[in-house]
Amino acid sequence: MASTIADEKQIHQVDAQHVERHHSDNELQKVSTLGVDLENRDAVKGDNSDGQINWTTKQILATISLSALYVGSQIPLYFVGGSLGYISADIGGADAAAWLPVAYALSLAAVAPFCGYLQDLFGRRNETLLGGLVLIAGVIVLATAKTFGQGVVGMCLAGAGAAVGELTALAGTSELVPVSKRGLYLAFVTFSILPFCPYLMYSELLGHYHTWRYSIWICLIWNALAWIGIAVFYFPESQTRAHGRSTSDLLKKIDYLGGSLSIAGLTLFLVAMQAGGYSHPWTSAYVLVTLIVGLLLIVAFCVWEWKFAKYPMIPHEMFAGQKIVGMAFGIAFVAGMNFYALLNFFPLMFSAVFEPDPVQIGLKGLAPAFSTTFGAVFTNAALTWFKGNNRELLLAATVIMTVFGGSLAAVTPETPKLAVGLGTMAGFGVGGVLVPAATIAITVTPDTTIATCVALSLAIRTIGGSIGYAIYYNVFVNRLTPRLPAYVGAYAVEAGLPVASATEFVTVLLTDPSKIAAVPGVTAEIIQAGAMGSRWAYAESLRNVWLVSIAFGGCAIVACIFLGNISKYMTNRIAAHVK
Repeated sequence: MASTIADEKQIHQVDAQHVERHHSDNELQKVSTLGVDLENRDAVKGDNSDGQINWTTKQILATISLSALYVGSQIPLYFVGGSLGYISADIGGADAAAWLPVAYALSLAAVAPFCGYLQDLFGRRNETLLGGLVLIAGVIVLATAKTFGQGVVGMCLAGAGAAVGELTALAGTSELVPVSKRGLYLAFVTFSILPFCPYLMYSELLGHYHTWRYSIWICLIWNALAWIGIAVFYFPESQTRAHGRSTSDLLKKIDYLGGSLSIAGLTLFLVAMQAGGYSHPWTSAYVLVTLIVGLLLIVAFCVWEWKFAKYPMIPHEMFAGQKIVGMAFGIAFVAGMNFYALLNFFPLMFSAVFEPDPVQIGLKGLAPAFSTTFGAVFTNAALTWFKGNNRELLLAATVIMTVFGGSLAAVTPETPKLAVGLGTMAGFGVGGVLVPAATIAITVTPDTTIATCVALSLAIRTIGGSIGYAIYYNVFVNRLTPRLPAYVGAYAVEAGLPVASATEFVTVLLTDPSKIAAVPGVTAEIIQAGAMGSRWAYAESLRNVWLVSIAFGGCAIVACIFLGNISKYMTNRIAAHVK
């Protein structure tokens, strides 16, 4: 006991000396005894080393497995998002289908910060294996779901496992390579998603001609192979905040209250944001109570972490002496808003504004999907190629995202090529902000907080996306609700439908189109005209979504202008290796 106390005092004194030496302005008011090594003394290679990576066969295979893990953490959300119509037609829940991707994103955002914190304490391997099993279990539950509730449970489990997988892939790869080349190697990780960029086409073809469940079985096979690769090859020697303490000692020092407050607060807040205006009115007790309690818990978490936590979940040292990490998180927050707009409303635009042919929907979604990946790959790599120009790179990406995303407001049912062209450029901009913002934060943060940094970036991105989607969805629904029946009726009457049949025609076409031929006075031309009216209603309602996205893009542009230069942090230091 005495030696443990002495060790803690010694560690505290050493950490305090680092703070005093590097932050004479006293920015840090206290230092956790689960110390963050600001000098990264336990790195495999120092800042002034040759930066050469020891690429053993085992380390190469471990890195490939990490990339596979990254892909496996993404694709369940992609396939489910592209198959919502087919899933709800099979297991029900058509009126609440959006809760499937929401459940995934919600659980990911809620558990990621605590999981990142635990990785920085205990290391990555065991948590990653456990998270992989949770992800696999969630995919199995979803693939075998017979009811909508079972599908939601499966997506919750998959999202929680994906949180661990994605943060491990990014943090684990980052610590194996020189800091100056983290952008380049994370570009390779991001590039690995390329085979699944046509996810919308895969989803449409499998759902239309076979079953949507095939796409989920693909997710299962991929994640099982990735898990095996991690189990066999990934044995990292990572820097941790433990400083050699025993597991039993660490368990006593975990910030359990902070973890509980963050998980509960984020969960309630995100549920309220998704339910408001969708399944419940914003003024309902359900939404208001959930939202207010969630916000209060988040505020309590922030106060606890900043003022009272003895061993804080989010160490203050992550933000000490620079504003880059905080600003990068802010940019990720806004980028998440625009990313979720593309992720959720692009498939809707291609299916509701244009001819709803499965092949055509898939083809239209190809270019934007590829461009989003290429935007992330290029900007990440460019952070290494153009050292010291991180602000300019992210600024260019945010401008592209904002300008071309807002320009989608010009899309009509008569301009499918314009939609693809503008969407492709907007996707490149979104990709150029989404992942590179996290890369910038990872470059600056101490080695012992890499996982926490990645996890916070993921959570903040998802929170931004959830808030953005709630805003976009309410704007969209409020415009579509009056326009849709009015446009369908007007186009049908103009095509020759008797006015007396207009109400019945609109009701049947929008609720049970298979019986439309029974409406008096209906012809094939009138049905086609009604469908065209529906497309114009969707196009003009989506226009408001794209215009709103300009405001959020403008905020990201302003944040980029104040982003600091990371060149002094881009050294040859290598944090860890695979043993």
